[in-house]
Amino acid sequence: MFGLSMRIIWIIIAIAFGIIEAATLSLTMIWFSIGAVAAIITSYFTDNILIQLFVFAIVSGVFLYFATKKLIKIDRDKNNTHWAGIDTNADAFIGKKGYVVKTISPKEFGIVKVKGEEWTAVSLDQEQTIESDQEIIVRGIQGVKLIVEKV
Repeated sequence: MFGLSMRIIWIIIAIAFGIIEAATLSLTMIWFSIGAVAAIITSYFTDNILIQLFVFAIVSGVFLYFATKKLIKIDRDKNNTHWAGIDTNADAFIGKKGYVVKTISPKEFGIVKVKGEEWTAVSLDQEQTIESDQEIIVRGIQGVKLIVEKV
């Protein structure tokens, strides 16, 4: 094919899938890159392109199915009938403790520091003032503001 050996073609395919994986970070293209490496190894034992394609397809498919299923677990509800909510990075703050950097009052947002990050915050009890340096716990998220209460 175009004067290139199959090893070179498989190397190009492996690199191409590696670049696509690096660009997307979806953890799907890397398995095709591994399949291409398996095809490169196979090319040392046979020149039969169909066998190389078969090895590429089997290795890629097996890794795609089993490794991705194992590495990316998607939560299901307890009855396994529908997808449960998946926590986003922001949801990881719920239940975490922090402290107030700028006083939270009923009339003005405050600033809290949780897990090393500063966030705008409001009090769970909208009539409560939480002074600076008091410890808080995150109870929810509203837009880009944390909903907090005193510990």
